[in-house]
Parts: sequence; structure tokens; C-alpha cells
Amino acid sequence: MANKSTGILLNEEGDLLIEIQRDAKGQIVRGLVLGDVTSQNQDTILLAEKGEIKNAPLLGVGIASYLDDETPSDLLREVRINLRMDGQKIRSCGFDNNGKLIIQGGYED
Repeated sequence: MANKSTGILLNEEGDLLIEIQRDAKGQIVRGLVLGDVTSQNQDTILLAEKGEIKNAPLLGVGIASYLDDETPSDLLREVRINLRMDGQKIRSCGFDNNGKLIIQGGYED
């Protein structure tokens, strides 16, 4: 059985990451790039509002709606809840000294 952290990677614009490889005859033998999707899944969950992820309508933090919050505890709680709903084990979730959100954790094999 495949591990949940492996999947099709996206580029920085959110489109499929495609790197075409051809054989000696010029035929395409590879195109989609596979790799660790943990961080892109985390990004998607952070940005999505509830209802935007078709196969998981209750999943999504909607981080933009927390921009004016004075206390980050509600956001951090929502991040942990949603990533756990996705099957990730979160060891820690918080902000560094520069205000960057740091998430330690991911899918376990």
C-alpha cells in the first residue's frame, strides 16, 4: 500500500509539476513528478475554506480569515485539528520570532 505522503507534486502556481522524459524513440515515458506532498497538502489545507476541498468538505483552515485576530491560539488550534483530520501527526505548531507559521509533523508510515 502506498504511503500517504507520496503523490503528484504541484508547481509554485498550483499546477501539475510536469517534467517530460522521452525514450530513444522520442516517445514520452514519464511526465508527472511524484514526491513528498506533505508540505503542499499542509499549504492547501491552510489556504482552503471549509467546503472548498471536494472530497473533504469539513477540511480547511481558511487562514486568511485569521489575519486580523489579536491572539493566534484559535488559528493554531484550527491548524492542528485540520491537519490531524487529514491523517497527519502534529508534534508542534506555532510561530517563530519573525511571525512565520512553523508546523512540525506530517504523515507517519
